[in-house]
Amino acid sequence: MTPTISRTSSETKLSVLYLGKDKYSENKISTLLGSHISNYLTADNCDNALALFKQYAIDTIVADTFFLKDMSSCTIHKLRHLNDSINVILINENYEVISSPFDLPCLAKTQCPLKPMSLDKLVNLISDSQTESDENNIINITSSAFFHSSVAMTISSHDNKIIAVNHAFTQITGFQEHEILGKNPRILSSGKHDKQFYGEMWTALSREKKWSGEIWNKRKNGELFLEWITINAITNSTGEITHYCSIFADITERRAAEEAICRLTYNDPLTELPNRRAFMERLEDSLVISRKNNQLCAILFLDLDNFKDINDTLGHDIGDAVIKETASRLKTCIREDDLIARLGGDEFTVCLTDMHSAEDASTVAQKLLDAMSSPFILGEERLYFSFSIGIALFPEHGETTQELLKHADQAMYHAKFSGRNKFSFFDVSMAQHALNKTEIVKHLRNSMGSDQFSIHYQPIVNLETGMIDKAESLLRWTHPELGYISPAEFIPIAEDIGLICELGDWVFRQSASQVKSWQEKYKENFQLSINISPKQFQNEACDLEEWTDFLSQKALSNKAVSLEITEGVMMNEGPMTEQRLGMLKHAGIEISLDDFGTGYSSLAYLKKLNVDYLKIDRTFIQNIHINPDDQAMCEAIVVMAHKLNIKVIAEGVENEAQLNFLKSVGCDYAQGYWFSKPVPSDDFELLLSKMESNFTDDSYIAQVE
Repeated sequence: MTPTISRTSSETKLSVLYLGKDKYSENKISTLLGSHISNYLTADNCDNALALFKQYAIDTIVADTFFLKDMSSCTIHKLRHLNDSINVILINENYEVISSPFDLPCLAKTQCPLKPMSLDKLVNLISDSQTESDENNIINITSSAFFHSSVAMTISSHDNKIIAVNHAFTQITGFQEHEILGKNPRILSSGKHDKQFYGEMWTALSREKKWSGEIWNKRKNGELFLEWITINAITNSTGEITHYCSIFADITERRAAEEAICRLTYNDPLTELPNRRAFMERLEDSLVISRKNNQLCAILFLDLDNFKDINDTLGHDIGDAVIKETASRLKTCIREDDLIARLGGDEFTVCLTDMHSAEDASTVAQKLLDAMSSPFILGEERLYFSFSIGIALFPEHGETTQELLKHADQAMYHAKFSGRNKFSFFDVSMAQHALNKTEIVKHLRNSMGSDQFSIHYQPIVNLETGMIDKAESLLRWTHPELGYISPAEFIPIAEDIGLICELGDWVFRQSASQVKSWQEKYKENFQLSINISPKQFQNEACDLEEWTDFLSQKALSNKAVSLEITEGVMMNEGPMTEQRLGMLKHAGIEISLDDFGTGYSSLAYLKKLNVDYLKIDRTFIQNIHINPDDQAMCEAIVVMAHKLNIKVIAEGVENEAQLNFLKSVGCDYAQGYWFSKPVPSDDFELLLSKMESNFTDDSYIAQVE
């Protein structure tokens, strides 16, 4: 018998498969069901039945018991194997109907209670069977959702004993089902939450019948994990809690990712300090509190001195190591409630809150400077660094974050231009200075190559002979609009904006040309001392080898000039600096170490770099005639230098008493206003023409000046 399919319009949308060989019965059932179903299919053997069952979504089987009895294999069993929830309705040869939810292989006519046959009964039975099947399906689906959900689920009794868990629970916690059933959920407790936390949770469950939140729990292996959990209290018809159902997900990795994103957003990855964004937000919060409580707070703007040279000469790896070590040192100088941040590059900021006076800020600033005094040992490198620090006070110097940072920045530049390694408080004049700096930058660029620059010369006197053996070349700038601009103002700017190489080269060539003239006119071995910036050693654009070529072109001995370097060049010398100093020394150019004693003087560097002259800084000279400590210091420097075959030049000599003491301890040379201030070349020639006169003659000094 060929399978047949009939389609009808139906409200119930059911598909019925008839199993039997009796054509009369088949047609009668089709007539009885009529429009109550969507599909009516028939099969007279097992193979046809299985084929239709696989092809269509069969809801109900109507089978002739006589037909089933004579089948060689149990068709119903095979169909149940494909869908164990299929509804089965049996009819006997008299078309009486029974419903059979039980096992069918032994089913026989005598076992089936006969009931009167009717259309309504058959239709109702099919509908009831489908409803029962749908309910069973819902239960099965719900059960499947519980056990196969990707989120962990538990069901606990009213006395908080776990009675059911799903697979995700065992995966997340590590506990197997048999290990956890009957246990209290507190078996997962991490110990990170106190009694108050759990008390509030149970209060919410009792009052609102639900609670959601984050809980740190513990896996079977002891590992802690963070979960987001929702707990619902299940009640009966009287409102009593009978069960608790919880659903939770392990959000440990998600939280770690969120924290990583937050760290990238608010923390500097190199130092792990707060970054600019975090600092600005927290500073705003601090100002709100300070404003509300009428408290004083301070913003400190810190800038590492000459840090760019490290990146340029030693590389960014060394630069990064310096920044990390700097951050570590700074952390030790502030209170836990204060804020320190890295704004970027070599800039740091500190916010000091709830201060008693401005003196508190001074104390911290000095601690920050002191923290940098010891050397940075980085592999084979031994480096020294300092800070320039600007301080702005709230509310005296500004009431907004932008104002305070701007004013602290301006104060920092004032500290840098005042010699570095110091701190300065903001005052209103600095705002004008910042404007002046902008003007200087603009005019400095436009003035390069013009006649606005000149060189003044200050004599360096041989204390044994009283003769002017040397002079120091000092760059001067007179602008047609701004007037005289101090080197202390424009030299650091020239270094910052990359013009120092061009300026330095001009000074060298002008000085070399001048010394040639004076050697020919006055003194054959006369020498000019030329200041050289650390930037010129560390910048590849500054070709110092050209200087020796220029001296050769002028037919000058390389000893006609000496180069004055600061301790900063020596302390942070890298491969390029060391190579260039070696090249100059090999060429016969003499080296003077300027401002000796004001930085981090190192005897090892004196020996390594083989300097020819030490220049004692004026701070040791100014009270030398009345201060025993300064006298002892100067005498020690002279003795030490002579032991190293280094000659000594004293700077800032302003009176005869200072001069006499320096002579008494064997100092070799001196310079200062006692002899002459720096003067233009024409005036300096007057000094040279009378250099055999006694420079201690006050009348002559007055005549020259």
